[in-house]
Amino acid sequence: MPELAESIARRWLPALIQALDRCTTEEQRVEILELWGRACGEPDLEEVRRIRLEARDPQHLLQLINERVPWCGQWVWQDGKIHTVCAGCGCPLVSVGYVEYSPTFCLCSRGWVKAVFTEALGEEVQVELVQAIGRGDERCEFVVWPRPRTSETPG
Repeated sequence: MPELAESIARRWLPALIQALDRCTTEEQRVEILELWGRACGEPDLEEVRRIRLEARDPQHLLQLINERVPWCGQWVWQDGKIHTVCAGCGCPLVSVGYVEYSPTFCLCSRGWVKAVFTEALGEEVQVELVQAIGRGDERCEFVVWPRPRTSETPG
C-alpha cells in the first residue's frame, strides 16, 4: 500500500500545482501555498518555540535556528533583516521527486519561512523570495523583514 500511495502522490501533487496555476489568481496561490508551507513547517515550529525561549539575543536566536531547524542555507542578520541563500532547493518533496521545480511551488517554501520566523520573532514577518531555482534562478534567496513596530503595537 505505501508504494501505491507514493505513486498517487507523484501524479497528484504535480496535477494539483497545475490546477492552481490554471484556476487561481497569483494572490490566491500565495495564500494557499503559504498555508501549505505552514503545515509543512508545523513539526519545526515546536522546536522554534523552544529556541525563542532559550535565545539570549537575536544573534543567538539565529545561531540556534541554524543548528536545530533543518534548512538549505544559513540564516544571517543583514541590515535589519534576516537573509539566506541556498545553493539547492530545500524542499523535501522536490528532493524525493514528488514535485518538480515550479514558481508556484516555491511559494510553499516562502510560507514555511514565514511560519518559522513569525514564531521565532513572536510577531508577523514579511518574506521576500528574491531568487528561486523553481523560477529558473541558480539559487534560492530569502529575505525576512520583521515588521516595524508602531506606537499602536503592544509589547
